[in-house]
Amino acid sequence: MDHRPGAPSGPGISPTRRSFTRGVAWSVPVIAVGAAAPAFAASLTYNQSTPGPFSVVVPAGIRLVNFILVGGGGGGSAAYSGGSGARIAGTITLSSNSGGVVLTGTVGAGGGEGITTASTAGVGGAGFGAGGNGGRGSAVFGGGGGGGSAILVEGLVAVVAGGGGGKGTVSAPNTNTSDAGTGGSSAGTAGNGGAATSSSVSPGYSITAAGGGGAVGQPTGATSGGAAGGVGSATGVATAGSGGGGNAGGSFNATSGGAGAAGVTRGSGAAGSGGGGGGYAGGGSGGWRTYTYTSGTNTVVADAGGAGGAGSSFTGGTPTATVTISSGPSAPGNGGRGDGPATQRGGNGSVTITY
Repeated sequence: MDHRPGAPSGPGISPTRRSFTRGVAWSVPVIAVGAAAPAFAASLTYNQSTPGPFSVVVPAGIRLVNFILVGGGGGGSAAYSGGSGARIAGTITLSSNSGGVVLTGTVGAGGGEGITTASTAGVGGAGFGAGGNGGRGSAVFGGGGGGGSAILVEGLVAVVAGGGGGKGTVSAPNTNTSDAGTGGSSAGTAGNGGAATSSSVSPGYSITAAGGGGAVGQPTGATSGGAAGGVGSATGVATAGSGGGGNAGGSFNATSGGAGAAGVTRGSGAAGSGGGGGGYAGGGSGGWRTYTYTSGTNTVVADAGGAGGAGSSFTGGTPTATVTISSGPSAPGNGGRGDGPATQRGGNGSVTITY
């Protein structure tokens, strides 16, 4: 059961004609390869898995660029997964290239784990469309949303792989059943976050906090931010407590993508909700619900926060760059889940460019 008991440019970059893999810093290094590639030259591959932006100059005369994009995964825990980022593979066909074309890639980071209140917990992943932070509770933070990964052609967005939503939370003593809710995964459409639920026979109660919505629309065109998670419900023999909605996902921004919504921070509430994934448009964050009852002389609160929805992908290309998809968008399963913080954090995305 996943809950807390009780109330609680790079200088030095020298690509070869074969292939290379380099880490880059947030300063956006630029890799330039000769003014024109000879017809007999082998292909060049650039594979980046360190979060952040980078630029590649495609030499004059080359018009076909193959790519693989993976969005960052949402934060999870030992028992519940964060949502997966999207994976997309295909080809960008440039309408012309007489003097070199600049491709700008961004690798989305995975979201922070949705467990405890450690400094790394619930941190949203940076990216093209940053993931939303998981909501802060007094006992447990919601999972952070994963950041989107993208390729821009001469500054215009050609393709985006959405990030996964962060898991939800439950903090409740003496429960018979409990489900913290898994983060929404980004694939052909952006998935909704799961509801967080808790119930007990004695005392008799049941609470549900709704998950956030995934970004709305198909990846071949423009999409819009995911809906805020709903207030949810509570039933039982004692005071039903209170509830509140999550936050709506962000709309597309041409330079930074659509941000995932931040999970609800609870103040004195024990459990925060999961953050939405980033991407072309951001996913919504989960709602929250409480239930208060008396046990002897003690006032006890059961608390739940829904999981975050996924960010959306985009495959529509630009006026000068046509995108043809060979596989995806699919969910590769890089949402966080495991026995410790390193595996509970969502997996970072990646960008591979070959020409």
